[in-house]
Amino acid sequence: MKKYITLFNIIFVTVTFAQNHNTFLDEDTLDVNNVWLRSSNVGQCHYAFWQLLDNDFFNQFIVFDHGPWLLGKVGEDTVLSISQWFSSYSPGPIINGQPAMLIHPEDSLRYRVYNVSKGDDSTNIDYAEWPVDFGAPVDDEGNPLILGDQTLWAAFNSLDSTVTNSIWWQEDLQPFPVEFHQTVFAREGMENDEQDIFANTVFIEWEIINKGNQQIDSAIFGFWTDIDFDDTFENRPGADTMRQSGYCWSDNLITPYDSIPPAVGYCFLYGPVVPSIGSTAIFKGRPLNNYKNLQLTSFRGIGDDAWPGLIYSPARSLRTAWNIARGFDSQGDLIIDPTTNTPTKFPLSGDPVTGNGWTFNSETGGGAGFVFFSGPFTLAPSDTQWAMVALIPAKGESNLNSITQLRKKAEILLSLPYDSLAFGSVHYPITDVKDNQNLNYPSEYILFQNYPNPFNPNTKIDYILPQAGFVNLTVYDLLGKEVEVLKNEEQKAGKYEINFNGRNLASGVYFFTLRVNDFIKTKKMVFMK
Repeated sequence: MKKYITLFNIIFVTVTFAQNHNTFLDEDTLDVNNVWLRSSNVGQCHYAFWQLLDNDFFNQFIVFDHGPWLLGKVGEDTVLSISQWFSSYSPGPIINGQPAMLIHPEDSLRYRVYNVSKGDDSTNIDYAEWPVDFGAPVDDEGNPLILGDQTLWAAFNSLDSTVTNSIWWQEDLQPFPVEFHQTVFAREGMENDEQDIFANTVFIEWEIINKGNQQIDSAIFGFWTDIDFDDTFENRPGADTMRQSGYCWSDNLITPYDSIPPAVGYCFLYGPVVPSIGSTAIFKGRPLNNYKNLQLTSFRGIGDDAWPGLIYSPARSLRTAWNIARGFDSQGDLIIDPTTNTPTKFPLSGDPVTGNGWTFNSETGGGAGFVFFSGPFTLAPSDTQWAMVALIPAKGESNLNSITQLRKKAEILLSLPYDSLAFGSVHYPITDVKDNQNLNYPSEYILFQNYPNPFNPNTKIDYILPQAGFVNLTVYDLLGKEVEVLKNEEQKAGKYEINFNGRNLASGVYFFTLRVNDFIKTKKMVFMK
């Protein structure tokens, strides 16, 4: 399979990047589980395949390209670094205030993608030459830090003025001194989602470092993707704010290959951090007191790379990118949800499964996908920010059930601590105890975030028990006063769903706590009338 991917990428790089000067382009394959992904040293994806879709390699395609954005204000100027069918990034770090490819082009081979796996040693040249001086992470013994079972790492920057833009981008972008460290990793496994969702998930992290001497204000992090599956005319974009996800789905009952179409999406696990007294954020995988992680703040569904109009078209200029990132249409006007007649920064956040709300209701083109954003935050000189997403393809019993399966995967990932995502080995299946009483459940207890959240008046709370025990699930108010006991009885191992109705509550913050055996877990929920 690798030889086909390599051939595809030789063709793709030659066609797409011929306009880039003084640039050494490199990419490598993450292939430890069912999702095979090509990652480059300028932030782009260059194809992802999902082996569970079909026995034919050419029918396993799920993603054409993806990559990070960063926007902000430096003084009066708007700045943008972007990956959107082209990349404005240059390989390597910023060295002594200059992009690596300009100040030390003789070291260009060092500005590659580094590919390491568990069990590697210095016989792997990427392990032996792990670029610690560029900021590549190490473990307590100074060896390459391997997340999951396989990790790809690369550094790139937005300071190289010799990187020219795509022929359809309307103006040159101003270079600015920001450095990215991109880590792509996955856990080993060939199981399906009903056995282990980690066998069908890829994680991507970015460190974003301001290497300049000016502050970047009103900064916004973005992540763009061109999703390609089915016949590419049925990649309808959608947003799921409750599960911090964007995805593409199909209205076909079957694909051209006589199989059920998947849903393919990305879950925004951790956003940039901003000060918040009394809160705790996760930053580079570790707790950070008196900060919080930003969630998604806007979403843009893309119908095609040539889609007309102000709402579903891709950014083609700095001005349109800035408007889109802040949740407006291409001209900077409010977006009105046609199903509610109210402004929204999340178009297409309706539910295709139930048919409720605003959904994409036509065929798409081959450039369909989305870009979602999180901000604003401030990036002072020498400051670092961090963000993390997960690629989560899913295939259910029908085209719409694939969306349901994708949501379940997102819910599990959002419920787990960072260490379980990056270093854990527990299998997490998508399960329904009514249909699969004999499935093996995780060896850890899981309390999921309630959905929807905020809610009015009904919400659902799910949890998984790896073994039987006496279960107490209780709702409390902000002062710790008991509001309602939802469960207080012995239960067998399995997955459970509890409905909670808050119609008699006042609007505000509440907590729900699961106690079983020695396990105690509390989560926050918001009731809004």
